[in-house]
Amino acid sequence: MLLFPERLDFGKKYKNTANFAELPHGTDENWLQKLYNNFVNKNSLFEKPRMSTASFLIQHFADKVEYRCEGFLEKNRDTVYDTLVEILGASKFHLCAKFFQENPVPPSPFGSAITMKSAKQVIKPNNKQFRTTVGSKFRSSLSLLMETLNATTPHYVRCIKPNDEKLPFEFDSKRIAQQLRACGVLETIRISAQSYPSRWTYIEFYSRYGILMTKQELSFSDKKEVCKVVLHRLIQDSNQYQFGKTKIFFRAGQVAYLEKLRLDKLRQGCVVIQKHIRGWLQRKKFLRERRAALLIQRYFRGQHTVRRALTAAALKEAWAAIVLQKHCRGYLVRSLYQLIRVATITIQAYTRGLLARRRYRKVLEEHKAVILQKYARAWLARRRFQNIRRFVLNIQLTYRVQRLQKKLEDQNKENHGLVEKLTSLAAVRAGDVEKIQKLESELDRAAAHRHNYEEKGKRYKAAMEEKLAKLQKHNSELEVQKEQVQRKLQEQTEELRGKMDDLTKQLFDDVRKEQQQRIVLEKSFELKTQDYEKQICSLEGEMRALRDEKEQLQHRLEEERATSEALKGEVAQLSRQAKTTSEFEKEIELLQTQKVDMEKHVQSQKREMREKMSEITKQLLESYDIADVRSRLSVEDLEHLNEDGELWFAYEGLKKATRVLESHFQSQKDCYEKEIEALNFKVLHLSQEINHLQKLFREENDINESIRHEVTRLTSENMMIPDFKQQISELEKQKQDLEIRLHEQTENMKGKLEELSNQLNHNREEEEMQRKTTEAPREIHTKEREKLSGNVEETQAASGHLQRPSEPASEVTRFQQEASRLTVENRDLEEELDMKDRVIKKLQDQVKTLTKTIGKSDDVRLSVGTKEHLGMLEYKREDEAKLIQNLILDLKPRGVVVNMIPGLPAHILFMCVRYADSLNDANMLKSLMNSAINGIKQVVKEHFEDFEMLSFWFSNTCHFLNCLKQYSGEEEFMKHNSPHQNKNCLNNFDLSEYRQILSDVAIRIYHQFIIVMENNIQPIIVPGMLEYESLQGISGLKPTGFRKRSSSRDDTDAYTMSSVLQQLSYFYSTMCQNGLDPELVRQAVKQLFFLIGAVTLNSLFLRKDMCSCRKGMQIRCNISYLEEWLKDKNLQNSLAKETLEPLSQAAWLLQVKKITESDAKEIYERCTSLSAVQIIKILNSYTPIDDFEKRVTPSFVRKVQALLNSREDSGQLMLDTSYLYQVVFPFTPSPHALEMIEIPSSFKLGFLNRL
Repeated sequence: MLLFPERLDFGKKYKNTANFAELPHGTDENWLQKLYNNFVNKNSLFEKPRMSTASFLIQHFADKVEYRCEGFLEKNRDTVYDTLVEILGASKFHLCAKFFQENPVPPSPFGSAITMKSAKQVIKPNNKQFRTTVGSKFRSSLSLLMETLNATTPHYVRCIKPNDEKLPFEFDSKRIAQQLRACGVLETIRISAQSYPSRWTYIEFYSRYGILMTKQELSFSDKKEVCKVVLHRLIQDSNQYQFGKTKIFFRAGQVAYLEKLRLDKLRQGCVVIQKHIRGWLQRKKFLRERRAALLIQRYFRGQHTVRRALTAAALKEAWAAIVLQKHCRGYLVRSLYQLIRVATITIQAYTRGLLARRRYRKVLEEHKAVILQKYARAWLARRRFQNIRRFVLNIQLTYRVQRLQKKLEDQNKENHGLVEKLTSLAAVRAGDVEKIQKLESELDRAAAHRHNYEEKGKRYKAAMEEKLAKLQKHNSELEVQKEQVQRKLQEQTEELRGKMDDLTKQLFDDVRKEQQQRIVLEKSFELKTQDYEKQICSLEGEMRALRDEKEQLQHRLEEERATSEALKGEVAQLSRQAKTTSEFEKEIELLQTQKVDMEKHVQSQKREMREKMSEITKQLLESYDIADVRSRLSVEDLEHLNEDGELWFAYEGLKKATRVLESHFQSQKDCYEKEIEALNFKVLHLSQEINHLQKLFREENDINESIRHEVTRLTSENMMIPDFKQQISELEKQKQDLEIRLHEQTENMKGKLEELSNQLNHNREEEEMQRKTTEAPREIHTKEREKLSGNVEETQAASGHLQRPSEPASEVTRFQQEASRLTVENRDLEEELDMKDRVIKKLQDQVKTLTKTIGKSDDVRLSVGTKEHLGMLEYKREDEAKLIQNLILDLKPRGVVVNMIPGLPAHILFMCVRYADSLNDANMLKSLMNSAINGIKQVVKEHFEDFEMLSFWFSNTCHFLNCLKQYSGEEEFMKHNSPHQNKNCLNNFDLSEYRQILSDVAIRIYHQFIIVMENNIQPIIVPGMLEYESLQGISGLKPTGFRKRSSSRDDTDAYTMSSVLQQLSYFYSTMCQNGLDPELVRQAVKQLFFLIGAVTLNSLFLRKDMCSCRKGMQIRCNISYLEEWLKDKNLQNSLAKETLEPLSQAAWLLQVKKITESDAKEIYERCTSLSAVQIIKILNSYTPIDDFEKRVTPSFVRKVQALLNSREDSGQLMLDTSYLYQVVFPFTPSPHALEMIEIPSSFKLGFLNRL
């Protein structure tokens, strides 16, 4: 075993010897000789081999190692000059430079290198440079490594394998023991056990084990010596502990032994303390009993002595003294009592008067405030309606102006196109004219040729005489044909004239009939559509003018086409004639002689035809004063007749004239047909508006019917008020009878009172005072009865006012407010009547006590106070099923809720629970709770679709749960109670488990309650929020290419936005009427608004025809109606408005401009509640209704999608309409005292007794 000090000394000496390589003339032999001189026989780690003189041996940890010295110094020197190393290190060849880098920094896996500094001050080297050897470099790197290792704190983790196969849940104990033994863990444990693992400082030992020290040991001043003495005394084996300078070291188990001694000592001390305390208590009890026994003995002996000593006279005197003392003390006490009583009654009278005046002042202020609120709310509603109407009118005007501007722009574009077509046709006509001029020049040349041919014809005159005869025959045939043509022309003209007359008559008749129909239609709809007619007429005039201009331009275009075709036909005919001239050249010479006669004859015929045409045109122009026809016939066609004298031109002119007239008639007919279509469309639109108005009237009638039902219900409830009046009158009669009986009894008792005047003076004064006290509340009761009768008359007047025929839509809201006010007043009146009943009962009790006092002859004290109830309901065990049946299973909330406090069945159940708790009967209480919970479950199961029943029992379950918490006796719930309510807490049982069961039942009822509301409102969400047009005229147009959706419902029964609001109001009023907690009402409304927003948004995603700017305005308007409803119901804090945020952002996205990049950024910033998929879906589904709106370009969609890619949201398109918010049941203590709760007779619970 090599020792570390020897190894360290050898390392230092070897280090000094290794520096031998730095000498300039050192050799390996000299260096080896120096090693031999320094270490042989001087250090056990260095040895010289026996056989070799060029090597040496060094003893390492494992074994001896032989080192040879050949080339040792050369290798150690590394004699490469620094300049050469620098040149190679600066080489541009990367691999070469990398080999000669000085102190290359290895790449750290953690990104930063650890720089270590020596704690010793670095000695500044001198300017002389030394070459570094390999050994010095090795030493420096080794020293750096040691510094790094010394600067760190090593940690060791020993990993033990449970088995060699690394299988789970396999534990090889032998293999683990081998590993622990090999790692040295067991040895470490053994060493730790053999050493002193536990240690205490002297101060800690003194403070911990001072209880084991004796008084003598504690008197020593040196605590160190005290600890040594105590340890010598307690632990006999001195090898089990050792004393250090500041601590005491213990072997394993010694500290536990000391702790055991300490606990034994403490236990003995406790026993001694208990012994002395118990002895003191027993001694105290014995002394108290001893004093009591001595006192009893003393009194008994004294009494015995008095009985033996006293005589009869002494007893009489003592009894007389006692009687005198009694009367004297009675007089003093009575006088003091009367003085206090008079003062108390005076204070009470003044106090009650002050309270009554304050109450009257408060009622008067509330009445005036209600009047002010009525007028203020009416003014606000009027102003809100005017703002909405102004907003709607502005939107309508802007939309109509934009439509007209768009149509004007379209007409201007069409006009420009027609003008361009006309210019092109004029150019074509100019080309045709040039062609005609060319043909005329050709005809001139043909005439010159003809002149030449005439000369030649003279030569052939003789030869053509025979042909002349033939031509004369042919001429006669032509004359016959001409006459036939003339007759045919006359017949055709007459037929055309007749047809034209018939057409004109028919057209005028049709126009007259259409005018009559239009007059009838206008008269029939004049009253309903007077406001719309002006706007429609103005628009029709503009459209008619534009249509006429368009038709005129179309006619001109057709005529120009006809003229161009005629010109083309004439050109073709002239070309054919030019071709035939070559064939008739020979015959021209023969016909020259007849030319003049024929021309004269044709001219005459031409004049006649011109005159006939002029007459026809005059007749036509006179019969139809149309500038267009006159210009076309007189300028164009007549010029053709003047230019050529051919008969067929006249025929063609007539045909053209008839065509123009037919086209004109056709255009008039088309115009009239379009007007008829427009009028039919107008009639259809007006009929739709009439249907819509009828539907609104039906809705108003439905609302009025519901109000009438409510009024009848209220009147039926008000019918109970005369019964209360009758009861009050009967009680008054009873009071009068009692007063008469009192008066008679007082007269009968006068004689007795005179005989016993000395004894009953004080009693008579007391009776008078009590009579005053009864008269004061009687006067107060009469005043309150008069006030109650006034309120009853007001309610009757209000109900009579409501029973009058209801006015249409303008008074619907007022009726609803009046109905709600009447219900509230009825509740107040019923509560007041209950209070009056209690006061009357108290007065009856007082009257009875007065009658009893008058009948007595001796001093009788009146018990004015009434019986105080304990807030319990007594019932028998066999009546439990009857209680559950009548109170839960058979109870109908409709008609009963109005006449009772909120949660009355829950309070009755809790009062029965209190009775079972007061009896300390666990079985009875358990049976009652189980029966009540099962009964509620059964009611919910049977009426799982009845909203009113679910709302009623959800409210009562929550009230029952709050009662169990309020009177549980727990401090966190008792702090909300009054001191009197804290007396009613449960005393014997803890019902926290039943509270959890009731909470689960309430959650189940709430879920079913929400499902019923969703099922009722879901069918009307899409028709009311999306399809119904609350802003008339905004989205009346349908986008082109979309058909109207078919519906199984009739249009008259379609749901509107008012249907949605009416359904919400029904839910809200039912929940409030059943006494549901306001926080639960807010949670239910929030769930409903989430459903409305989700269903509307999902339908918007699925219907492409709803994605337009107009529909966005419609949705925004409907959302404002919902927000206004929340504001009217004071539900702004329910967070329901936030659930509509996705729908509101979708409506805004439909209305916003979607063109530029700034619009895309605005959409990205504003639409935070919508996911990226939903925004892209809306943009792709956006469909313009008309040309005023523009489609969303794909480039804009890509811009928005690029901005939305940075969002991390769900890729889900449709919202989950079945999502339910978590319900939270608030703790709301009941303000009603259990002692004041009375059971209505309608509950049929007469077997319950109030305690």
